[in-house]
Amino acid sequence: MYEIAWLRVFAMIVGPTTYAFAATVAAVIAGIAAGSAGGAWAAGRARRPAVWLALLLAATAIVATWASSLAGGFVPRLVAEDLVRSAAQGAGLLLQRSLLVAALILPAALGFGAAFPLALALVTGSEQPIAGRVGTIYAANTFAAVAGSLAAGFIAIPYFGLQHTLTIVSSLLVVDALIVILCAEPSFKGRALGFILTMAAIVQMIAASPWDRDLLASGAYKYASSVPQGLDLDTALKAGTLLYYREGAASTVSVKRLTGTRSLVIDGKVDASSFGDMLTQKALAHLPLLLHPDPKEICIIGLGSGVTLGSALVHPISRADIVEISPEVVEAARYFADVNLNGLDDPRTHLIVGDGRSHLLLSSRKYDVIISEPSNPWVAGEAALFTREFFTAVRDRLAPDGIISQWAHTYDINDSDLRSIVATFISVFPGGTLWTVGESDLLLVASMAPLDARLAQIDRSWRRPRVAADLAGVSALEPFAFLSMFAGGPQELRRYAALAAIQTDDRMALEFSGPRALAARAVDNASTVRQLLEAGSAPEPIRQTLAAADAAQWRNRAAMMMPSQSFATAYADYVKALRLDPTDRAALDGLVQAGAATGRQKEALDLLKSLADTHSDAPAIPTAMSKLLALGGSFDEAITVAEQASKIEPLDP
Repeated sequence: MYEIAWLRVFAMIVGPTTYAFAATVAAVIAGIAAGSAGGAWAAGRARRPAVWLALLLAATAIVATWASSLAGGFVPRLVAEDLVRSAAQGAGLLLQRSLLVAALILPAALGFGAAFPLALALVTGSEQPIAGRVGTIYAANTFAAVAGSLAAGFIAIPYFGLQHTLTIVSSLLVVDALIVILCAEPSFKGRALGFILTMAAIVQMIAASPWDRDLLASGAYKYASSVPQGLDLDTALKAGTLLYYREGAASTVSVKRLTGTRSLVIDGKVDASSFGDMLTQKALAHLPLLLHPDPKEICIIGLGSGVTLGSALVHPISRADIVEISPEVVEAARYFADVNLNGLDDPRTHLIVGDGRSHLLLSSRKYDVIISEPSNPWVAGEAALFTREFFTAVRDRLAPDGIISQWAHTYDINDSDLRSIVATFISVFPGGTLWTVGESDLLLVASMAPLDARLAQIDRSWRRPRVAADLAGVSALEPFAFLSMFAGGPQELRRYAALAAIQTDDRMALEFSGPRALAARAVDNASTVRQLLEAGSAPEPIRQTLAAADAAQWRNRAAMMMPSQSFATAYADYVKALRLDPTDRAALDGLVQAGAATGRQKEALDLLKSLADTHSDAPAIPTAMSKLLALGGSFDEAITVAEQASKIEPLDP
């Protein structure tokens, strides 16, 4: 029970990576082994092993409670402060966190290990043969270990939470100590010592403060480095209001509201929100469904906020199987009902609480579209949704002409891992295509036949009832918005993934390299992906669409990118719009915002000056210039330029 609970605790404190789990298991096993050696040495020399065992159990309860109290506040703050101060990265940072894990749980593990040989020493005076005595103690120990593991995962953590589960462990240790004192220690002095230490353990448990849920849910292990200098770290991490918090068997799920935006957080990592990644969540559903001429049955692996499900349901489908492994995520999705269109309540929705991969392997149903939106592959267990075997299972469940839409990302991942994901995908779907959603998210979309002939279907499917209205909510106003996301076809993906490793179930390197990339410096994968398409290499419908795009289309595309914080892409799109129509007021205002967000005010100002030289009668251009100058602190010059604009058109706002 102790080990299971700490596995879950460390997922929130240092991140839900394979390394955190490995460090926890290694520390527990090493502690038990070392404790057993020490306990065996003490048992061979102790004249009254009952006293030693009782004191050991009470002391273990004390250190276990102490470790639990540190985990609820002090240790997450320590991790956050270390992330801000430390120069360690990659393997060095992972090693630091592994040592922290060991330091926190090793003392109690030593106590657990030492208790076993001392318990054996208590029965040395029995007339029962030594084999029987050892067998009895060993059987009881094994039964308790199995029962504790099951109770922790299926009862204690889901119903009582992690802190109370650890308190239960400490309470059981105290009860065991009292039983030993009362039943196996005849002397008054021995009993007195045992009672004093057990009372100290009880007082410590009663006095323990509740855990700081806001801090635990903040993902300090990941987001502390993003807090601007000068802000109080603790206050910044805990900013916002927790609307939901639940510690489940597999993960801790919370929903936080901050400045009007709700975020779905799993083990401290933001997995979905009602603002920044709305475009990605909707595109995951809309793109494959727009490409399919007549989708009827679909499957979505991973519920998240439910936005992808809600967007899928605006299409004329007859059934949507949504597979989500965490019951807590299902509960949390209710807090996004306004943006997921109450998708869970739609009669076409069939919720399956279970493992998505197992569903694909065991189901016989065929789907027109399968959408896979797992968490990042650095999260323990998620790499299994990026392997060749998983993509093969998807292929086997696709109906003829069925389409897969697979999420991937460019952030928190190194170049070789991203290429490996693409290589694995096209090893099963050789006709795969790549689409960029802003600067952070990628969609791998494929069918068993090339998709080029289906690109024209996007325009026809856009006219389906409710589809255009749903996409307008993320400023995707016309098919150009999606067609312009195309980043590469089969030829480009083969070139990009050449020589990259294939991820397989028995060689899942991504699960180990992913966390190292998270702890290392950022890699600009987005720029590499954007350069995949050579001049003229895009499919004909894409080339024609891009060549015919007017200023309004590029401006609208830029406006679509801004909420997803894809400011560099938005800036480039606003520039394209102004090259085509220098007087577009909305594009000029957008250029000011994107220029400020990317720190390219001077570049934007130079562009506006060149436009003003050729369009001296357009007051919107000097108006935009004055805004940029004011943002840069050149207030006097900003006023002068604004006066020039007012002379061109005195009533211009």
